[in-house]
Amino acid sequence: MKDSILLSIFVFFLICTTKAQLVTNNTELQAAISNASAGSEIILSNGTWNNVFININKSGNSSLPITITAQNPGAVFMTGNSRVYMRGNYVTISGLVFQNPANLVSSGSNIVPIFELNQCDNCKVINNKIDTYNGTEAQKTMKFKWVYIVDGQYNEIAHNSFIGKYGIGSIINDNRSLANADYLKIHHNYFADRTPINGINDDNDQDAIRIGTSTTSLSDSFSEVYENYFFNFFGEIEIISNKSGQNKYYNNTFRNYGGGLTLRHGNNCEVYGNYFFAENNDFTLGVRLIGEGHKVYNNYIEGINSFKPSGSSSNVTGGINVMNGVLNSALNGYYQVKNAQVVNNTFVNCDYAIRIGTSLGGDQAPENLTVANNIMYNTSINAYQINTTPIGTSVSEGNITNLSNSDIADDGIFHRITNGSVVIDAAIGSYSFLSNDILGGTRASNYDAGGEEYGANGIKLPYKAADVGQTIGFLSSQPPSLSVKVNSLQERGVILYPIPTNGNFLHIKSQTENIGQVEVFNVRGKSLLKKKINQISGKIEVSHFSPGVYIIKIRNIYSRFVKG
Repeated sequence: MKDSILLSIFVFFLICTTKAQLVTNNTELQAAISNASAGSEIILSNGTWNNVFININKSGNSSLPITITAQNPGAVFMTGNSRVYMRGNYVTISGLVFQNPANLVSSGSNIVPIFELNQCDNCKVINNKIDTYNGTEAQKTMKFKWVYIVDGQYNEIAHNSFIGKYGIGSIINDNRSLANADYLKIHHNYFADRTPINGINDDNDQDAIRIGTSTTSLSDSFSEVYENYFFNFFGEIEIISNKSGQNKYYNNTFRNYGGGLTLRHGNNCEVYGNYFFAENNDFTLGVRLIGEGHKVYNNYIEGINSFKPSGSSSNVTGGINVMNGVLNSALNGYYQVKNAQVVNNTFVNCDYAIRIGTSLGGDQAPENLTVANNIMYNTSINAYQINTTPIGTSVSEGNITNLSNSDIADDGIFHRITNGSVVIDAAIGSYSFLSNDILGGTRASNYDAGGEEYGANGIKLPYKAADVGQTIGFLSSQPPSLSVKVNSLQERGVILYPIPTNGNFLHIKSQTENIGQVEVFNVRGKSLLKKKINQISGKIEVSHFSPGVYIIKIRNIYSRFVKG
């Protein structure tokens, strides 16, 4: 009863406070954009939209944003030369699938971005999918940024899937031509299946995320990149390229990739709680440090192979690589590392775990560097390589390089500390930022070395394939109308199958009692179907539903399913 009241209240609120309009063609879409004001919701009807330019320069507000969305997420396809230009305040684009590109427009040596947020504040690109939306083979060396942000603040890129990028250009590029703080948030996105146009790192500008430019790199962005999943991603040495200050990179998972996360320019950034599974691919790293005041802690780094495909060595790879600086470096050069802290990280099956003082022509050794309480298991070449000895009041303590399989063991997900391990309570020193471990568990006062605190019972596990579309990526965002908890029915012993359903029926099975009343809603809260099933198993017909996401209610519990 309570849930029904909440649903009714929301639907009533939605009707009273928004101006929803379903558009079925480009003429209607452009008219709706022209007439949009705070609270407008423009809904693109299911189907294929070819060569559509969504150009919106309007402003909503925090309680009444302007939204352009799909009738059903996953059932609106943007094809040909389709793109989005956003300017203004509180504008959201969601539910769209970009695929089958053709005749992409170029400007000079650049292809016009798919999404451009130009002086757009509090704007959101949420729950969209860009699938192999690339230029022609002749255009592969032209810069093509899928999401391009120009000098906006408080924007959010979340719950999107970016798949199959090919050619030069970042997937997400926060340009920062001005030195203003951005407060950008990039989270719960899926980055997969990028391929380089030549060999790995043969060409620059093939990253997933870039925040800033060298020109404004000494100013602070205050951006956050978290809870993203990078899978089968190969382009250049920088999957993430940091080029501004005061940014945070946390709780991301990197799996089967080349390159790594590079703090290329800028100062005072934090990298923590990330999982790196390099799977012994050539030319891999976890984190590379250049600049001042960085903190790198509570990361898990496995399977690093520091060598190039040719078999030659590289100075920019390794589990964590703290580089030398160049004296009086230009903005686009290599600034000296100062006052950095590399603390409580775990390295497993790496050729080089920690590398200090590597060089690309610089001779300025890291200064006031702290390397503490890191643990290294099964390192094949060098667990702790010092090429250039750090200077100043540098600290190296509590690092454990001689672990055995009785100290750390693979639990099928990642290598975990075992009962009685030598790393338990072995940490030295006190660091205010180490209140939790990589799993989100609370650290004890006498805390452990490495990324994990034994027995802390944290739950932040690395992402895997089954999380795509559920926790991260396209279709993983919660319908705002119903606050649905994913798999909440399953926790109560009710199973839905198949998901997604591509046939005529959605099957329901209860493990304990009769299923009872079943009700299905669309993502805007409209009731579409009601049926009572007085058995422990049954089915509902969904053949008349369009492809997309739907909400199902059983025993006053809401969950979600996808019609393919």
